[in-house]
Formats: sequence, structure tokens, C-alpha cells
Amino acid sequence: MAIATPARADDLSALFDRDTIISAGGFVGAGPRFQGSKQAGLWGLPYLSFRQADEPSEWWSPDDGLDVTLVGQGRLQAGAVLDFREGRSLNDDRRLAGLPGLPVTVGLGLFGEVWPVADTVRLRAEVTQGIRAHDGIVAKLGADLVGHVGRFTLSAGPRFVVGDAAAMRLDFAVPVGAALVNPILAPYRASAGPRSAGAATTLSYTWSDAWQTLGYVRYDRLIASAAGSSIVRRVGTPNELTVAVGAIYSFHLTP
Repeated sequence: MAIATPARADDLSALFDRDTIISAGGFVGAGPRFQGSKQAGLWGLPYLSFRQADEPSEWWSPDDGLDVTLVGQGRLQAGAVLDFREGRSLNDDRRLAGLPGLPVTVGLGLFGEVWPVADTVRLRAEVTQGIRAHDGIVAKLGADLVGHVGRFTLSAGPRFVVGDAAAMRLDFAVPVGAALVNPILAPYRASAGPRSAGAATTLSYTWSDAWQTLGYVRYDRLIASAAGSSIVRRVGTPNELTVAVGAIYSFHLTP
């Protein structure tokens, strides 16, 4: 999995209202097999959201985590969020021999979102702690400029990711023992700080009230301590590209 699941749970109260609108669909795409990987892997993710019948559809980005709004509405929201974190194994690249494997896992935390310019400019932050104590904390920051032309919606904006010492060591550290087993790798201790900087863009087309299709591209450049790891310099690359396409179907749920 290369990006956080695009599923959303916007307002739990909508589940108990008449004529709730359910939106369901999915994405397929390709992205790095692990942090810093040169090789791309295929993935698929579901999409699910719901809203009240009299509530307009809100714009979202496919790299948003699964969130539940607990405070605020409209231009200012905050709540709980879940995101997926990539795993890593020898099957992804034989040159990782000696490194401990990393399972695919999730992080739990909080998100905040504000629209300084309604329906046009969005600022969003997500901070999550991995479900295991040593998974560490990751903060994801982003801004989006959103424009509508007829049935098309185009968005683009920067992305910035920061990790604490535990999260950075998990993805980029090389233990001395691993370097002794695998001469390709050099011992390395990653430190807390910036992990990547990049940008994302999404183009969607609304065919009808029921159907919408989307295309998504995101580029990330590993920086600072992440870029200095021999996992990145000798096995992989600091340049990461993720692409995806998806379709969403919306319908009324009448009790």
C-alpha cells in the first residue's frame, strides 16, 4: 500500500438520517514497494463515505487518511484519523537481506482541516502514532488549491512529512548486524525530522449525481536523514512516484 486509504467517515450522525447518501468505490494504482524503493508495486484500496442528504459533497484528496470528524463542520474540522504504513520484506528487493522485515501496519491519531478560502484552498494536517510503540509518530502536512471547470475538478498542492526518531529508524536505519551480513548496506542511524517533501494532484470528472471517476499522481522526494540512509542511496532512490485511478458510485440509503 503506497498511500493512505481514501475512505472517509465524514459525520457519524448521517447513518441515522433518512435518505443518507452513501458513496462507495475503489482505487487501483502503483507506487514504491517500501520507503525509498526503486521498484513499483500494484495495490488496490476501497473507498467509502456517507453524508446527510441536505449536505453538499465535500472535496477530499485520495491521500487523506480514514477520518471521522468530531469537532466543527464546513470550513473548519478536526477529529480522529487512521492511516496505513508501508511494510517491507525480502520479497520486495533481495538486496534488503539482513534487514528486519516490517509488516504493513496502521497509525492512529488526530487530523485538522481548514479552508481559508471556501471550496478553493485547503490546509490539512494528520498526526498519527503507530499501533506498536516502536512504530513512532508521523506528521503529514498538505495544502491544496482546488478548481472547478464544468464537470471537471482539478487540485494540486504541496506535501510534507515529518517523523520522530522511532518512525525514522524503523524505515531507514541499518543495524550494524545487517551491514555485516549484507555488504551493500552501510550502518546508519536515522534521526527525527523531515522525511519527504513533494506534491500531489488529482483530476476528477463527475458523470452524474451517481458516478465520478478520478486520477491521482503524487511525487515525494526523500530528504534529510531519510535520504542519507544506505537503503535509499545503495538499494533504492529518494524519488517516489505514486499514481492511481478510481471510480465512485453514490446512492441514497432510505430506511
